[in-house]
Amino acid sequence: MLLVIPALVAAADCNRPPNVGLQPVASDSASGVIAITGTAFEQQIVLRTSGGTEVLSAHAADSAALSRMGGVEVSVTGLRTDRSFNVRSFSAVRVAGARVVDGILRSDGDRIALETPAGKLLLGNPPAELRKMIGARVWISGPLDTGPNTFGIITPAP
Repeated sequence: MLLVIPALVAAADCNRPPNVGLQPVASDSASGVIAITGTAFEQQIVLRTSGGTEVLSAHAADSAALSRMGGVEVSVTGLRTDRSFNVRSFSAVRVAGARVVDGILRSDGDRIALETPAGKLLLGNPPAELRKMIGARVWISGPLDTGPNTFGIITPAP
């Protein structure tokens, strides 16, 4: 009897379809300006694009970050459904028409760097307030090597 149980378990395991749940998920992308609509009781984060408006849906941390991005042009990736655009990731692109760089502030010796998906960018003359925000995700505009720079907080430092 004890030999039969392992054989049954092994046989049952062989009948499982291969790679169930490992199929790639399609990804959509969109660009536009973030707007917060509704009331304090029921807010929605929407993306205003050239083709209209899309309601954005995201995990709690990304929703909090997106709610800080009102008026900022962003690029989002995720999955579009008939009800909303489920955001997987996003990046700030422009603020008031000016290009911005989106990244995480890091200390680099006595300098500050902005860590982006493309690599680390050293800031030449950053605003003093940024030195207190190491670890925060921010957008920065202006010449990174010389300043002056303006910035906005996407996610506060941990």
